[in-house]
Amino acid sequence: MERNLSVNGREYNFATTYDGDSQYNVQVRSGNKVVTMFKISAESESEVFDAAIAHFSADIEMGNVNG
Repeated sequence: MERNLSVNGREYNFATTYDGDSQYNVQVRSGNKVVTMFKISAESESEVFDAAIAHFSADIEMGNVNG
């Protein structure tokens, strides 16, 4: 699944794939550049993007990712 989502006023593309056991691989891109990749736990597909945005926003705030 893919969605374009705004985080801190910037547009990012979030692509997710199911990895099993409620784990999803998430790839975040800005244009053609991959900004970060991580795994996220979610009970259902409907929760994946909310959890991914929270994770990505926290990474930006902590300085782990240059958004």
